[in-house]
Amino acid sequence: MGIIVALLGLSFLIFFHELGHFLAAKLCHVGVLEFSIGMGPRLISRVKNNTRYSLKLLPLGGSCAMLGEDSAGSGDFSVSFGEELPDRENTGDPWIDYDGVRFRKSEIVKYSFQQKPAIQRFFICIAGVMNNFILAAVFAAVIVFFCGFDPLYITDTVENVPAAEAGFQQEDNLIYLGLHDKHLSRMPGYRDLFMWMYINAEDFDESTLLDAVVLRNGKKETITFKPYYNEEQKAYKLGLAFYGGRMLASDPLQFIKYSYYEFRYDLTIVIQSLRLIAKGKVHRNEVMGPVGTVSVISTTVEKSSEYGLFNAFLVFLELLSMLSSNLGIMNLLPIPALDGGRLIFILFEMISRRRLPFSVEERINQIGMAALLMLMLVILSNDIWNIISGAYASILGG
Repeated sequence: MGIIVALLGLSFLIFFHELGHFLAAKLCHVGVLEFSIGMGPRLISRVKNNTRYSLKLLPLGGSCAMLGEDSAGSGDFSVSFGEELPDRENTGDPWIDYDGVRFRKSEIVKYSFQQKPAIQRFFICIAGVMNNFILAAVFAAVIVFFCGFDPLYITDTVENVPAAEAGFQQEDNLIYLGLHDKHLSRMPGYRDLFMWMYINAEDFDESTLLDAVVLRNGKKETITFKPYYNEEQKAYKLGLAFYGGRMLASDPLQFIKYSYYEFRYDLTIVIQSLRLIAKGKVHRNEVMGPVGTVSVISTTVEKSSEYGLFNAFLVFLELLSMLSSNLGIMNLLPIPALDGGRLIFILFEMISRRRLPFSVEERINQIGMAALLMLMLVILSNDIWNIISGAYASILGG
């Protein structure tokens, strides 16, 4: 049951992403040849309002194939090519058939994606990403409405460590933290602090000084202190204890602020994860593809259902919020065949007022798509290995 729920969740995120492209294309009067969820052979397919809608075998992707767009750029190599039908009516303007979707020959230029102004093509390309961000923000708001947020209120300090003598007080609200006299990072919630420590604590030593900004009785106070080395955990710690629960918003303004912070965390953790990958600080068993994601979502939802269906629903929603943010950011990466790669081409055109030849852009997208498919195979094999070896179970504490 958990696997079915996970697949439906991922399929919904992909559907919503492609829906953004689809609606933007329709708004800009671009012909949509096929709107599909999944990849590979069609399971269900129907042509309506001159667009083919398809559900395909592999629930690991989707596409919004537009008239005049190259097949690699559409996200699916199976995009149909136009076939001119016999002009039995002798109109001089024959129909061009794209696997059941038809346009008059004279209409091809009018409804072609490639013939639209750069600003419209930019809007269509970025619409899928924006849909993912909107969905993540809505999910974040729902989570905050029912569960609240986790602001950093100090409850105590560890005895005989530098923080105990630094001047922290109970009920101080930690809002910023950073290395002394350097950039301070915003700390809206406990998870933001955990992520910051995970990234930075390995570089701490005996000479490290930290600056913390706390909100005390409505006023900001800056406190400089040293972290301490915990011999048992073999890691540097702050020496501060925080209220560990979530707090419901007390008014609409606070609800909006907490919802923003929840959404911001989802974006930040994806960006920081990419930085860690680029620095080579992520282990193989921490890299997760579609199969691994389905496995983890399935296990997490099943475990959380022990505390009630509504609790499982909220946990599921939190995972989808993070995955939707992930999908949006990953699609913005400047990689050919992804939305980000296409946006780079369009931005180049808008700035230089010159356009790459369509054949060159198509070839680059095809190479990029082929590379992505190879990467997907590598990630898929990694997912299978991690499931067999129990790596994902260990992540979940199994």
